[in-house]
Order: sequence, then C-alpha cells, then structure tokens
Amino acid sequence: MKPKNFSYPGLLLIGATAFVLSSCNQATPVGKIPYNEDSVRRHILPIRNAVVYTMKFRNARDTFYRQLPPLEKGLNLGQAESFNRDAVAVLLNQNDSTGKEAAGIRVYYGLDEGGQVRLVLVPYDQNGNDIINTLVAEKAVSIPGVPSAKAFAGDGQVIENGQRCPTACSNGSSGLGGQ
Repeated sequence: MKPKNFSYPGLLLIGATAFVLSSCNQATPVGKIPYNEDSVRRHILPIRNAVVYTMKFRNARDTFYRQLPPLEKGLNLGQAESFNRDAVAVLLNQNDSTGKEAAGIRVYYGLDEGGQVRLVLVPYDQNGNDIINTLVAEKAVSIPGVPSAKAFAGDGQVIENGQRCPTACSNGSSGLGGQ
C-alpha cells in the first residue's frame, strides 16, 4: 500500500485552522476585566496633572472652610473615596432593560446624614441612562419575634459607602493625597 502524500498547502491550512480554533477558546486571564484601549485613551490624565488637580481641590476646600467654618461639618468634602473591586464589578456586570451590558459607571455626589459628601456609583447604558437594578439579592433576616424581614428594600440598588480619606488613605507615594 502506497502512503498518501500531503501537500504543503494542505498541511499549512490544517495548521492554521488548528491555531485559529485554539486561540478562539482562550479566555480572558483570570482576574482581568477586558477593556478597549481606544475607549480608555480619552479618559487618561497624566499623573502630574492629577497631582495638580487634587492639590488645587484641597487648597480650594481648605480656603472655603476657613471663610465659612460651619460648612466643614455640614458639607464635609473629604479627600477621596475608594470602592473595592467587587463593588465596581457588580456595576459593570449590569444589563439594561434590553439586555445590553452597562456602558460605564456614573458618579453622583450625595450628602449623608453626618454632612459628609459621599460618592454614589450607578451603571449607565449606551444612551447614557442610569441602569437601576437589584445588585445583590435580598436576604431573609431572622429577627426574634418578627415573622420575616428583608436586608434590602426598594426597587433597585446603587453603590455607596466607599472608604473615605481621610481615614482610609493611600500611603502618599502617588502624590495625589498631598502630604
């Protein structure tokens, strides 16, 4: 029996097909959220500019408080607020009413009962509209003497309660938080 001869173009086609199929099955590396660099470029701010922005903000805030001392308690602007990865991921994983993924996160300014300015994070859709969904399923809470209670209530949820700076601050190496 005479062995069949494979042509080089045929062998090349089989190899190329195997390569393409194997690369299609590669998942995003664990722990990495995919992104489009072109979409990111318009949001990039050089760190030198960011340090100047944050310094100007602190100076203006402190001047404002010196001129109107009672406002420091009634409108405490703080310096920064941080949110963990899970809080950001749950927002980015939201879908609008048509099933399309969130296009981004909008940050609203809020004022808590203690007079601290707080950041309120909300996902938004391709048209710029807020997406209001339940982010974390309600849990039944057992309270003695009460038939049932819910941990969350309402028609939707957003993210708040970040860790405020001062208190939870960076070590200062970035230059963004000042001295």
